Amino acid sequence: MIARPVPVILTERLKLRAHEASDFRALATHWSHPETIRFIGGTARSEQDVWSRNVLRNRGLWEVLGYGYWLVEERRTGAFVGEVGFADFHRETEPSFWGVPECGWVISPERFGRGYASEAVKAAHDWLDEASGEEKCCCIIDHDNAASIRIAGKMGYVQQGTVRFNGEDVMYFERAKGGFTA
Repeated sequence: MIARPVPVILTERLKLRAHEASDFRALATHWSHPETIRFIGGTARSEQDVWSRNVLRNRGLWEVLGYGYWLVEERRTGAFVGEVGFADFHRETEPSFWGVPECGWVISPERFGRGYASEAVKAAHDWLDEASGEEKCCCIIDHDNAASIRIAGKMGYVQQGTVRFNGEDVMYFERAKGGFTA
């Protein structure tokens, strides 16, 4: 995959764009909220981790992989909504899924229940289907995260079993290119 600039995606209500240094404070607040991290390890991120993992890494993914994560904001207000995108984190899972774009989405608890996750995740998949040669993508989801499991189903993900990650079994899903079901 060739490096590319981070594309801006506009949906009816949302703007998906590159992470900027000016997003740091909103991201630090987001990644310290108990509901944000509830199904993602349960530990708040330090400001150093937010800077390196959410600002710098998310920009760098695009340069290295040709795909990555977007910061999501409301078009009307510019308010922070969350993050969505794809990565190959070379996670230490058993079995491994290295080389397959892994989708992730994390929406601000203040924006839960508005359909923003589905809207942003669909836009990201539309982009991946059109702009990349990737034939499939995957995601991993905690067994108790019913909202994310529903979103994965809407996007056409099918559970392929579980993978062992950080000492726990998590659900492993795959989606074929163009795999929307709703």
